[in-house]
Amino acid sequence: MINQPVEYLLLTRIKRGDDLIQVGSFKAVSDELAKVYAQHIYDEEDWVEMHIVRKDALVGVRSPEPLFNKEGVS
Repeated sequence: MINQPVEYLLLTRIKRGDDLIQVGSFKAVSDELAKVYAQHIYDEEDWVEMHIVRKDALVGVRSPEPLFNKEGVS
């Protein structure tokens, strides 16, 4: 059985005291592979800190209304 890719968000800070910011997102089939992707895809800065989080782990507080209704949904 092949794992399905899930979306990850990458959060970083360039130097101590900076805000932690989201700098990108990507899909990977495991946390370990996501770590490798984060380090290689986003290596343009000398980040002091990098974190990945699965997008499905986020707890929504407020979300925009959808622009379009999905077909078959009232």
